[in-house]
Amino acid sequence: MQQEEEPPKVIPTSDIQTWLKKIELNLQDVCSTSAEGKLNTDQKIKINNMCRSVGHLASQMAIEYQSLKKSRNPSISGQAHQEKMDLVQRIQDLKQSIEESRRQVTGPASFADALRNNGTRYVQPSNVSSVAIYPVDKLKSSEETKSLVQKIIRPDEMKLHVRGLRKIKNGGVVISTDSKEDVIKLKQSEQLTTSGLTVDEPQKRKPRIVVIGVPADMQEPEVLKCIYHQNLADKLQDWSLEKFMASTKLSHKSGKKDAETCNDIIEVSGVIRKALITNDRVFVNWSSCPVRDFSLVTRCFKCQLYNHAAKTCKMDINICGHCGEAGHSFKECTKKDEAPKCATCSHYKKQCNHQTGDAACPARQMAEKRYLNSIDYEGA
Repeated sequence: MQQEEEPPKVIPTSDIQTWLKKIELNLQDVCSTSAEGKLNTDQKIKINNMCRSVGHLASQMAIEYQSLKKSRNPSISGQAHQEKMDLVQRIQDLKQSIEESRRQVTGPASFADALRNNGTRYVQPSNVSSVAIYPVDKLKSSEETKSLVQKIIRPDEMKLHVRGLRKIKNGGVVISTDSKEDVIKLKQSEQLTTSGLTVDEPQKRKPRIVVIGVPADMQEPEVLKCIYHQNLADKLQDWSLEKFMASTKLSHKSGKKDAETCNDIIEVSGVIRKALITNDRVFVNWSSCPVRDFSLVTRCFKCQLYNHAAKTCKMDINICGHCGEAGHSFKECTKKDEAPKCATCSHYKKQCNHQTGDAACPARQMAEKRYLNSIDYEGA
């Protein structure tokens, strides 16, 4: 006897209404947060999480309604079935739109998302070596040092593969090259050492990771001890708790005020970072927390340049983040109905027909690469 076909699952109207309400609330939060104009780290993470939540809810609805395609319930009329199929398509379009908006608003988690889209779960900086050159005379400027270096160093004669030459503070410059062999050549250059210059490899910073969803009532020592005992003690047996605590510190916290959980941004060694980030999650007491590279590049909302905040900006006037013009802020801009112009690229006299801070902005991408290459991802 042929087994009767199982009737299709009926989705309660209350469930659908609950999903739609949650989606609507999340989208309202996204709109209100992004409307503020200036997005700080907390807001970027919040928008990212909200969009992921909306995408998850949309996926639930799409999956449930997609099952109706395979159903043969005679009680469903052709018109009703078509309406449900239209709803499926609308939900799928909504999900795609949300994912595109999330990438535009947050940027590829400052390089990390772009790498994840290519199948990589964590940041992998390019293989670039650098050397820092400073004048012995502390009164000399970075521009003077740059001019002197360009006069006495001939990349063609030394067969150097130079990626870039940029100015840094204290009158110095940094030369980026393709290999450590190029750095050795520069260090051994008599022309540099006999011209009143000192040559050394630049000091690199420790990497930072973000542990998402840490219980807000846990203190820093408790969180770090849990990370060590629950995630590292058996994996890195040559690392004692004392050694781990001495090389690790909480940089800062982010998240909504008075929330039950927060995001801990932690400065760690290269070894610890790799051990934690490759597992994708960190266990903290009773919580299982996603862990990611923290590689957000700071952009000044006063001058619109990277690697410093507005409170330390040396500019006397505001640069608008929408139209790119000097003399007013984003909030005061009267051209918001016109197409945006990137203030950062305009400063460098580059093509600027895109929004300031856009994920595809060449100035932002260059700042992100420099930031990644300034971090010691391999150090102990």
